[in-house]
Amino acid sequence: MEINKIQNRLKRIEGQIRGVENMVSLLRSSDEIIIQLSAIRSAVNSLLLEVIDQELESADKDRLMELKKTIKRLLK
Repeated sequence: MEINKIQNRLKRIEGQIRGVENMVSLLRSSDEIIIQLSAIRSAVNSLLLEVIDQELESADKDRLMELKKTIKRLLK
């Protein structure tokens, strides 16, 4: 995944977070806030998987071992 695409997705996630911050300030319902937080989590997870997938496609054996350790730490 190219850097511009990652940056654009991060900016969208940042915008979602600002939206939730605004919702909290406006005392929107917890249900609405929870739905938006769930959408943010999905967006972050999707980006995470895309970055991992791209890294796996170009990784050599040593890099694969490093990635395996990193992923194991994330899953703890």
